[in-house]
Amino acid sequence: MSAPYRPGQPQWPANGPQRPDRPPPIQFRQDEPPRPPGKPGLQWALRIVGLVAVAVISGVVWYYITDDGKSPGTGADDGGTEQQNEGRFALEPHPDMPEPETDENCVEHAYGRIQAHLQATPCDHLSQQLFVTEIDGRTVYASVSVVTMPDEEAAAELRALTDEDGSGNINDVVRDGGVTIEGMDRLSAGGGYAAKQNGREVVIVEADLDPKDQSEDEQTQKKDEDEILDPVCNDALRLAQQVDTKSG
Repeated sequence: MSAPYRPGQPQWPANGPQRPDRPPPIQFRQDEPPRPPGKPGLQWALRIVGLVAVAVISGVVWYYITDDGKSPGTGADDGGTEQQNEGRFALEPHPDMPEPETDENCVEHAYGRIQAHLQATPCDHLSQQLFVTEIDGRTVYASVSVVTMPDEEAAAELRALTDEDGSGNINDVVRDGGVTIEGMDRLSAGGGYAAKQNGREVVIVEADLDPKDQSEDEQTQKKDEDEILDPVCNDALRLAQQVDTKSG
């Protein structure tokens, strides 16, 4: 039996076994290898080279995007002669009319309701020229007429009237007597026709085969109109600026 505890007397330790203090567990850590000292000059050089490469590649891509479909040395809307002559057919000025002819009196070069319309609404001027091409050994003539009206509204009225059957038209160059072709008195007999409006200009094209290359068969004539004459007329519309030098 143990002695009772008295104040001021040191306390006896507990009778239970004492746990010795344990040292903290050893922590294993793998130190990261030291990084090599940086080289700022080399890093900036590599960045500059990368930026230059990106700029060059971007420039090449942009060049091909913007240059797609354009002829070298020409703009998209410059209207130059080189671009105008690039069409489906090789249309060349007729030897007897190497330059276009211009007249301020459009009434004298028209017939039917077109003539009456031009009397009521005078044009500014008329420019015309005859072109020729060969297709599969057959000669095709195309008359290009450019009627310049006072404003776009008057041009739209004339353009709509030219498309109406039986309304008359501007005389083609052969009918007008500007060029003489043996065996022909006009080009409108062949049926080749196309027209369009460019601002206050109305472009009218009529075409026909040379008499020696025409067929008397109606089915063949219709085929020639659809497959030769109308396509030539549509292609010749691009020559408007070449014919109407006064407006340019």
